[in-house]
Amino acid sequence: MPKPYSLQVSEDINAPIDVVFDVLNDLNQLDAWSPFVAMDPSIVSSISTPATGVGAVYAWKGKRIGSGSMTMTVSTKPNKIAFDMEFNGKDKALSEYLITETDGVTTVTWFLGGERGLGGQIMNALFKFDKMMAKNFADGLGKLKSVVEAKTAK
Repeated sequence: MPKPYSLQVSEDINAPIDVVFDVLNDLNQLDAWSPFVAMDPSIVSSISTPATGVGAVYAWKGKRIGSGSMTMTVSTKPNKIAFDMEFNGKDKALSEYLITETDGVTTVTWFLGGERGLGGQIMNALFKFDKMMAKNFADGLGKLKSVVEAKTAK
């Protein structure tokens, strides 16, 4: 029986909310900060045209991380971007970037949620998948922070 799961990680970025949103909304900029691209150099990706906004698609295939796609379903400037994700042709998930700004500091929360079948539940128990993914998300958001702050320092 499938069981729900979710995880989320946040990072504070010293940049205006509109700049952060624009980087996250543009799939052409994803490879610059994605932790998954860094972990699997064999990745081949494709990006739809247009690469921004609802309907934009990023697809990938790699030896280590498998294949999948993410389709942008929500692009509400400046606070939310959401994707329907598919992994290896079978597993599905929802991914969201929730973006807020307080006193010039923008906080990005990266959320992932879905349901796991028995196989996924066993893999999570054995390999601590959620803990590993939370670390990957934190690494990616740290890279996003560097990318965005470098853009605004110019």
